[in-house]
Amino acid sequence: MRRLSKCLLVLLAGATPLCAQVGLSPTHSAESTSTAEFAELTDKSPPDAPSATAANLIDGEIQEGDDSKARQTGSGSQKPEPTVQPSAVDPFSVGRLPMNTQRGPMTVGEKFVYFEKPVFGPRTIFTTAFRAGILMANPVSGYPREWKDGAGAFGRNYGDQYARKAAESFTRFSVDAALHEDPRYTRSTSKSAFGRAAHALAFTFVDKTDGGHSTLAFGNFAGAAASGFVGNAYLPDGWNNATHAGQRSLTTFGGFAIQNLTQEFAPEIGRAFRQLHLPKLPLPPVWWKQ
Repeated sequence: MRRLSKCLLVLLAGATPLCAQVGLSPTHSAESTSTAEFAELTDKSPPDAPSATAANLIDGEIQEGDDSKARQTGSGSQKPEPTVQPSAVDPFSVGRLPMNTQRGPMTVGEKFVYFEKPVFGPRTIFTTAFRAGILMANPVSGYPREWKDGAGAFGRNYGDQYARKAAESFTRFSVDAALHEDPRYTRSTSKSAFGRAAHALAFTFVDKTDGGHSTLAFGNFAGAAASGFVGNAYLPDGWNNATHAGQRSLTTFGGFAIQNLTQEFAPEIGRAFRQLHLPKLPLPPVWWKQ
């Protein structure tokens, strides 16, 4: 019995660790498996989320796309600047001829202001009176007396000069706005006086479009014709026909050429006045430029 008891105790002592190992091994493997799976789940990103490298690439592409959009938006919002053209020179500021520049094409509103000032600006009162006074001092041969002597004659000549200027300006504005012509004069790049003079004269017949391309100066031709033929509505008999209207149109067109020459050689004109040591001419008041 004692031997049997000892044998049973030995068997129980050896079976206990085996049972413990068998009982504990599934639990241990499960824990290790769950720990490994948790580690894998922790390391792995969600299915829809990109990796760190992919995220960096995507961020870079988005940033580049935003930059390109910003550049496109900025370039699209900028006004096209095909040419740089000087504005008209004020012939009554001799000695200090302004040569202001303005970039890009003119809008319709800017063209209207450009042509409206010579008609409705304050200086118009004096410039029109000056031209009418010249006509009174050198009357046209054969004019009736009511157009040559007295206040009534001055008023008639004043109205004639004003009507001619108004017809010219608004006709040129209408044509330039409709055909996208730029009314400003573009100075020559030539170094020779002959080349610059030829450019100024040619610019009377061929000017620039809003895009900077050369085109026939339809506005000049139409404005000169309107200035010449408007007098047929009120001038005395003998001067209200097509022949005299054509002569007046040629005179107006020649005035465009003189204006271009003045603008082309404005710097030289200013230097010539300084070299002659003439008294300094006062600048016109602010309202004169309005």
